[in-house]
Parts: sequence; structure tokens; C-alpha cells
Amino acid sequence: MKQTLLRTLTLIALFCALPAGASAKQPRTDPVWDKWSVGCGNSGLCFTSTFIREQSTWLDLRIVRDTPANAAPLLRITANAALNNEGTIRFDVDGTLIETLPVAQLREIQASVVPPAGFRPLGGEGFWYPTGPATSAILKAMASGKVLTVSLPIDDQTIEMKLPLNGLASAVSWLDGRQNRVGTVAAIAEIGTEPAEDAPSAKPILSPETLPPSVLATWDANRFCSDIDPAIFASLNAVAIPAGDDKATLYLLPCGAPSAYNTPYVLIRAQDDGKARQLHVARMSELGPLATDLVYNARWNARDLELDGLFKGSGAGDCGTWSRWLWTGATFVLQEEATRQTCDGQEVPISDWPTSWTVPATSK
Repeated sequence: MKQTLLRTLTLIALFCALPAGASAKQPRTDPVWDKWSVGCGNSGLCFTSTFIREQSTWLDLRIVRDTPANAAPLLRITANAALNNEGTIRFDVDGTLIETLPVAQLREIQASVVPPAGFRPLGGEGFWYPTGPATSAILKAMASGKVLTVSLPIDDQTIEMKLPLNGLASAVSWLDGRQNRVGTVAAIAEIGTEPAEDAPSAKPILSPETLPPSVLATWDANRFCSDIDPAIFASLNAVAIPAGDDKATLYLLPCGAPSAYNTPYVLIRAQDDGKARQLHVARMSELGPLATDLVYNARWNARDLELDGLFKGSGAGDCGTWSRWLWTGATFVLQEEATRQTCDGQEVPISDWPTSWTVPATSK
């Protein structure tokens, strides 16, 4: 009886604690401009990337920006083929040479670049472009150009990879907005005169060993969450989030080994007195609301204090349930839910999935 009452009260809180002015009309997925996509890790680190394939060779280029006010944009390039150590990489924008870099020299440069905590590189042979003024110069050239050509020495030949730059301006503007840098001296595109400030962020958790004892015990006791390879844990975007006051921290942690296409997460709130407890979130079912302790494929938006979850019904991601919750400082409130039950292999954007629940409109 007590458990039933507690669950009922929890659901009431999860649905009714919506702060004034909250909206459920945020886009369900990050935008794409031409061949440029954008995204952010749970820590608040953001990037824009493009992918190009030339025969059997592919190249992924991404502009990465960490959250500290003084964090400069970094340029990461990854190819699936090993580079000839005796060769040279060439960068041209619209036929104008920007820079040439001997591969051997480029490999030496990598040791001086500190990757942002929580950054997850793609598989393949990746390298950071020389940082500082060199990166600023190539980004400036790309912003005013139409095509970036990256010439890669592979085996005994040179492969030219042509990356269209249409859409890049919109993508980096999105990065500035997501990290609250628009109009500041730290912006990439929307540069202004306002001083730079840290972007909204959460602290990356790369190892369970760094968790406070009470959080570790709560996480370890739940659903065998700790049955996960530490190397896998480090790549799953676990974070510690300021919970809205100086006395609590919210932890978003993977729970057990991920399946083929779904990774479960749990939420734990820890007080500064050493106590920790697991949180539940609301979901909708055909019979009404229910509380669950798992969020699948969780994504934390540090700027808007929102949590997205997507349970994929198939590997193609063409069906399942997508949910978004708003953090109020004490609990999560369900904002919107969309469900597609037909797993037919068709690529239907989540933005087009039927809405199964949304926050009721309120009169002002």
C-alpha cells in the first residue's frame, strides 16, 4: 500500500512540477545544414562535422569546442586509411593553398594537443589540426569559401577529398548559440565585444572510480549497473550535473553494458551530506502514466536543462519511443513524448513521429 501511494505521489510530482513558462516545442533532433551536422556531448562540449567518401576512402572533419570561456575551437580530421609517413597533407579552399603539413610533423604535433574531456573520436586514423592561429586561419578561409580540398598521401598516391562548405556558416552559428557565445569575443561566427564566459556544462565522468562512495554504492546496487567494462563506460558520456543549488549533484550514468542499439542510463541525486538516491522519470503508456528508473540513449542539454531519451525498437532506429524531460532543480518533468510503433525499415525522422504526449497549453 505504501509503495503504491509513493509511486502515485512520484508520478504526480513528475507531471505537475512544471515551472511557469516551460515549453515543449523545442526541436526533437539537432539540425543539419547541407552536409554539416551538429551535436553536443552530455558535458556541453559541442561540434559540427561533415563526412565525405571518395571511392574506398572516407574522411570526417569536425570543429570541436569545449565549454571553458578560454577554450579555442579545435579541428579534428579522421580518415579510414593509414597516411604515408613520408608524405604531405595539403589543404586548399577554392583552389587557394592554405597550408601543407608533412605527416611526420603532424604526428609530432598531436602530443601538444590536449583533447577535451569526454571527446569521443571516430575509428580510423585521426589527427588534430595545429591549434591556435593555424586553426583560426583555416576556419576563416573555410567560412568564406565553397569547397575545402584535403589531399591525403595514402600508400604511393594522393587522394583528394573535396568537402562542400555550404551550410558551415549556419552550423558554427548554431554552436555559438548552443554554448551562449553569440556576441562574445569567443564566438566562432557571431563574434561581438562581450567578454567570454564558460558555456553551460556538466562534468565528464570517465571512470566509476571517481564517483563519490554513496553514488557508487547506489549505482552498483541498481540493476547490476556496474557490470560494464571500464573502457566502455569511459565512452558513454556519463556526467555530473549541478542540481540547481550548492548542496546537490545529479549524476547521469550508464547502467550495464549497452545492447546492439540501446544504452540504458540511470539518474542519481547526491547531497553534500553524503546521501544519494536514485531518481525516476515519467513515461506514458496506453494505460496512463508510469514511472521508470531507466532512460535509454540519454542526451543531456546543459543549456536548457533538458534530458532526451530514445528507446530504439530496431537497429535502424525507425521505430521506438522518444521522450524529453525538463529538470526543475528537484525532479524531472515529462515535456513531450513521441512513438512510432511500425518497424518497417523506412527512415522517418523523429520530428515526424506521432506525438503521444505533450505538456498541456496553459493560459497566461
